Amino acid sequence: MIVPVTRPLARYVVSTRLEDLPAAVRHEGTRAFVNWLGCVLGGSGEEVVGRALSVYGNFAGPAQSTVIGHRLKVDAPTAALLNTMSNFAHGYNDTHLATVAHPMGAPGSALFAQAERQRVSGPEFMRAMILGVEVACRIANMVFAPPARAHVGLSAHGVTDGIAAAVATGCLLGLNEDQMVWALGLACVQASGLRSTFGTMGTKLIAGHAARCGMLAAFLAARGYTCSETPIEDAKGYAAVFANPPNLPAATDRLGEQFEILKVAYKPFPCGVVIHPAIDACLTLAGQPGFSADVIERVELRVHPMTLQLCNRPEPRDSIQALTSAQHWIAAALLHRAAGLKQGTGECVRHPAMTAMRARVTLIADEALEGSAAVAVVSLQDGRQLDAAVRQSQGSLERPMSDAELGDKFRNQATLVLPSDQAEALLEESWRLPELTDVGAMAARYFLPGK
Repeated sequence: MIVPVTRPLARYVVSTRLEDLPAAVRHEGTRAFVNWLGCVLGGSGEEVVGRALSVYGNFAGPAQSTVIGHRLKVDAPTAALLNTMSNFAHGYNDTHLATVAHPMGAPGSALFAQAERQRVSGPEFMRAMILGVEVACRIANMVFAPPARAHVGLSAHGVTDGIAAAVATGCLLGLNEDQMVWALGLACVQASGLRSTFGTMGTKLIAGHAARCGMLAAFLAARGYTCSETPIEDAKGYAAVFANPPNLPAATDRLGEQFEILKVAYKPFPCGVVIHPAIDACLTLAGQPGFSADVIERVELRVHPMTLQLCNRPEPRDSIQALTSAQHWIAAALLHRAAGLKQGTGECVRHPAMTAMRARVTLIADEALEGSAAVAVVSLQDGRQLDAAVRQSQGSLERPMSDAELGDKFRNQATLVLPSDQAEALLEESWRLPELTDVGAMAARYFLPGK
């Protein structure tokens, strides 16, 4: 018997009001917006975004929505694509830790693009963002979280983020239940993404493509473009194709009672989230009295096996490859006693001292460790050893980034694009998202020519 998934999700989305959601969930919607916008600003100047803009800009439609950081407008789906790529550019965004999906970039970018086409209040934006993330994460649980099993080569955000964008955009368009079913199906049929692209520009295209496809799915559904009634749970549908086996009940289990947005973490370091415990452990070592990286002979890190599966890259060639190089960020934490945007630059990646330190790093998979844990042991030239263990790393659900830390993260990225006074004003306005009457008006105030 087929377990119903698509229609229950659609019914929940169209019937749920913002005031139905707990206060903690609503506040997380604001935090999601602050983190999303900061990451878009921070990544907007990266080469991967500029190259994409040089192509998509040639084919863009009417000037409807802003490409943040570039002071120009393109059609809304293209803006959603490019701004999502910016959000992902530094690997500094968000992570649904149970599935390693990144569910906020695509719906945030789709919603902001649409907010320049229709008047969208802060509460409307929050509702749409929260519900888009909720559905996408539940779908991710259905495909990627045990006992479900997906192919290791599938990109979790590639096959789920388009769904988030479709739901979020559909909320702004006021889709009814049938239309939301179609939007979900149309997003599902466009889902794609391969982990083999990690360490290349291609991985950013996965995220941008998902945002564009999801947005278009909602617009098609709004015009009566139909899809199947059970595109997710059908024997030949999304779940069966992407997982063997899927866990269909996970998609609707305690729907409206438990909220996946509360299980999404924000990254304190601009790289793959599975590297964060190792960084944390090495920063702890580097902070010990008398520590000196100059006398390190060997570095051993015991980490969760997924760290090696996703981020075992001992010789990254550039800043993009460094995003998924555990060895690079371990070396940065020990040499620079920091793991921020500066440590992710190509100059830092290619520095001889970094190359030498990376060569001293050995990663050891330890199935006994939780995903947020790591143990670092540094052997010194005089025979001594230093060690540090982290059980819950920074940014984990047990040690989440505070509002103040998210604010600092926003400033560090926004000032790459905006003068510090404008960045501060934008941050203050972003925290007031629940009070805003016109979210799209922010674009004219901060991101367009003359601003």
